[in-house]
Amino acid sequence: MLRIFAVSLLMSGSLLFAEEPGSFKLAAPAGWGGETIQLPPGFAPDMKLKGSEHIRFAPGMMKPGSDTFFSYAFAFELQRQPVLTEAVVEEEFLKYYRGLCKAVLNGNLPDVDPSEFTLELKRVKSNENPSSDAKVADMPKRYTGTLNWVEPFSTKKPQKLNLEIRTWAKNERNYIFACVSPQARDTAIWKQLHAIRDDYSKK
Repeated sequence: MLRIFAVSLLMSGSLLFAEEPGSFKLAAPAGWGGETIQLPPGFAPDMKLKGSEHIRFAPGMMKPGSDTFFSYAFAFELQRQPVLTEAVVEEEFLKYYRGLCKAVLNGNLPDVDPSEFTLELKRVKSNENPSSDAKVADMPKRYTGTLNWVEPFSTKKPQKLNLEIRTWAKNERNYIFACVSPQARDTAIWKQLHAIRDDYSKK
């Protein structure tokens, strides 16, 4: 269990429950932790997304020397509004990470300005063609992204996070799945993140 992360979420009134092994919403390799929180979270109440977030953390999540440091996967299970346009995804992710950093640091690093964090998203072209009755806005979308922020838990230093994001709609709900790591995308951790994502996507 990632106590630092869980305590921060509890302080912000966001933790639904710290899941026990075997009950995780997302399947992951042995040794991975997990949490479920409500959206919008207490640390980012201005988010428009409403629903729940299921998270799985790599074993080295809070260990700066680990090759899985700050590597994790999460799924947002959301209400149907707002529509998940690229602009909405970018805006909501920035609110999430800015709020998280601000809540964890709690003013202890006054020189850190979360409003300066940036997220660059790039749409990945898909070969899928919408059916005649499908709404274009509901079609699955894929993005790669780079988040520049300050990692607030362990190092409290600037960090560049690589993200792979997928959005889709199903059964009157919206979904976002994200794989996150500061590691290059050709490293081993990404295979594990992709496996978690692919397993979830089959459900």
